[in-house]
Order: sequence, then structure tokens, then C-alpha cells
Amino acid sequence: MKKTLLFMALFLTVVAASAQMADPVHFRTELKMLQGDEAEIIFSATIDAGWHVYSTDITDDGPTKATFHAEKMDGAELVGKLKPRGQVKEQFDEMFGTTLRFFENQGAFVQKIRFTKPQYSISGYLEYGACNDEMCMPPTSVEFSKSGNAPVSEELRVKSEEFATAPSSVECR
Repeated sequence: MKKTLLFMALFLTVVAASAQMADPVHFRTELKMLQGDEAEIIFSATIDAGWHVYSTDITDDGPTKATFHAEKMDGAELVGKLKPRGQVKEQFDEMFGTTLRFFENQGAFVQKIRFTKPQYSISGYLEYGACNDEMCMPPTSVEFSKSGNAPVSEELRVKSEEFATAPSSVECR
């Protein structure tokens, strides 16, 4: 009986510990339309106490830095690089032997895009690293996918329509 109770207590402790460790960062994604033909893909993080998420501008020899990976950009193109938004902390880390930049509690990453067609279809993901004082999570990703009608300029709309209706002038010999 004692062995069964001991096993149950150990099992519940392991399950509780792994449940807390499994997901210390919670992301919300959105596509925010800007002026003209631009928008921002925003990854907003809520970070559990004791954990931190690394920023975009850290050395490649350290933990996993935040990066945006575009898988499909039909009707849109990237403008610049992924940018951190919020209160980024900076601290020398003994374990990695370098100064690291990271978020605690909350933070965001923003990737600006420009629409190139009247309709768009975008998919990609944010890859990031998270650590606490005892351990680091393996590189983790947050998926993003969105499609719809783009708020493109009239000039772009006309060019797109002209391209779609233009006769092919390819000559075969």
C-alpha cells in the first residue's frame, strides 16, 4: 500500500511539474492593417513568472533568438526584419557568457509586410527561445496564417487587373 501511495505521489508530482513546464509562454497573433498597403503581423506574448523570452538581436552562440519564417507570401512581401516591441531587458548571462536581451512577463514581436496584390495569403511562424533560471525550452514556434482582401492602392489594383487580362506575347519557334 505504501509503495502504491508513494508511486501515486511521485506520478502526480511529475505530471504537475511537466504541466507547468510544458507551456510557460502564451502567444496571441494578429494582422494589424496600417496606412496604405502595409500591415503588421504581431506576436504578443504573456510569459509565466520566472521565465523569459529572448529578443531578436542576440548572438548566434547563445539561446534561440526570435525569428520570423515566411512559408507563403502570396500577394504580400516582407518589409524589414522582425522587431521586438515592449520593454526589453538586457543582462549579462554567465551560462552563455554574453549579454542577452529578453522579455519578462509580456512582450511582442512585429513583422511588417506590404501587400502586392488585391488578395493575399500569408503563412509562416515565429521561432523563439524561452528559459528560466534552471532550464531552457527547446526552440518553439507559433504559427501564423491569414488570407483575405488587401487594402491595396488603386494603382496596384489596376496593374494587377492589367496583368491578369493581358494577352500572352510568348512566341514559340
